[in-house]
Amino acid sequence: MEKLLLAIPNRCTGCNRCTYACSAVKEGMFIPSKARIKINNFAHEGYSVPSVCFQCPNADCMKACPEDAIIKNERGVIAININKCTRCGECVSACQYGMMEQYDSGVPYKCDLCGGSPACVGECNFGALVFKEADKVSRKLRSQQMKQRQTDGRPDQKRHKLAKVILKEAVRVPRTANYMG
Repeated sequence: MEKLLLAIPNRCTGCNRCTYACSAVKEGMFIPSKARIKINNFAHEGYSVPSVCFQCPNADCMKACPEDAIIKNERGVIAININKCTRCGECVSACQYGMMEQYDSGVPYKCDLCGGSPACVGECNFGALVFKEADKVSRKLRSQQMKQRQTDGRPDQKRHKLAKVILKEAVRVPRTANYMG
């Protein structure tokens, strides 16, 4: 059965443990700027919004690749075949959620769900990141977030615009000492 990586913004504390875990797994060291998950902090509002790759059913990054270097694997995960990649950056521009990025060398990178056990989810103490079998509620949440496409800007700008809309629509509750989401 299909599993989805979900971000639940009203539970995110902005601790960035997920970005540290991701970069440690993917880069072999703590480099949050190279993590496949990003946290958008809205300090004045007291909220943070995780940005995750939606593993789009009809992925624009995959369609944009002139070399067919981006594929959907047997688990339904959008992955990059680096051996076919020409480093053109079309996939980065095409991702309307800002979740495809490139190293300085031009090689693109994105979330691959850590082979089915996302490290970011394991580090999220408050349940802001969930990896679960798709059900009616999780599909609805993902669908609402995916409607907020951004066509202009760099990946960080697209993520920030998307996060602002998600935050605006999120259920905000006062946080107390006993708050757990």
